[in-house]
Amino acid sequence: MTLSSIPQLANIVLPAFLVIAAGFLFSKTKRIDISSINDLVVYVTTPCLIISSLSNFTMNPSVTAKLFISISAVIFSTIIIGGLLTRALRLDSRIYIPPMVFANTGNLGLPLCLFAFGQYGFNIAILCVVSTMLLHYTVGIFILGSGNLREIFKLPLIYATVAGIIINSVSFDIPVIIDRPVALLGQITIPAMLFSLGYKLSEMKLSKLWLSFFFGSARIFLGFILGVLVVNIFGLKGVEAKVVILECSMPPAVFNFVLAEKYLTDSETVASIIVAGTVVSLAVLPFVISYLVN
Repeated sequence: MTLSSIPQLANIVLPAFLVIAAGFLFSKTKRIDISSINDLVVYVTTPCLIISSLSNFTMNPSVTAKLFISISAVIFSTIIIGGLLTRALRLDSRIYIPPMVFANTGNLGLPLCLFAFGQYGFNIAILCVVSTMLLHYTVGIFILGSGNLREIFKLPLIYATVAGIIINSVSFDIPVIIDRPVALLGQITIPAMLFSLGYKLSEMKLSKLWLSFFFGSARIFLGFILGVLVVNIFGLKGVEAKVVILECSMPPAVFNFVLAEKYLTDSETVASIIVAGTVVSLAVLPFVISYLVN
């Protein structure tokens, strides 16, 4: 990172973190049911964003396949490493592996990819988010000890992705009267995601400090290293490669906490790892983005 790159870097990183800070500070002055906003994002605005984005850019099937394989390779490699670490430290793998494996590719990754790499990078990032969510709702739930893989079919983003790909592949022009409200709803997603992330982080507490920071940091550094390796192995270039690396370098996803509350008893430790990882990302992500942009 050079002095000349700092203004450009600030324009990429600060907008996202300032909206997160707004959500965090808002939680200190007024308490609301943030789950309502999360439901709006998950069930309405994100599907609209996916359909709007996927239906309006040229998809390369080969690149799309490489993206999914690359994200999958990073996730499964991290699961193996996480399994070895938890066994060596005699920790419960159900608690420590998921936040180490599944990154915040949506709430934080999407806006950073948009600011860093523009609309095309944002579209590629959406494919990364869908890939991550597919694996989180299947492999992630399996790690937590539940065989209820039917959860994946409750995700609207899966159906939105299929719809977007079909619309794209047949070159169907969505009527303006439908396209505009879908696009408008989709535009709500990023600020709502960031604000919700800040609000949710304010409710989480740090505990077991060294373990929380160790696994939270591992999520970021291991993700970056593995991301660099897989894009070279699978031949991804340019913006596609940069988006994969950046998405793999995100801190733990808040959704790890949601699933931990549903399937585990010790969701507080998972929350602590998420907070610690997010704190570490404040210092690390500017350098990652600087490396990728320059």
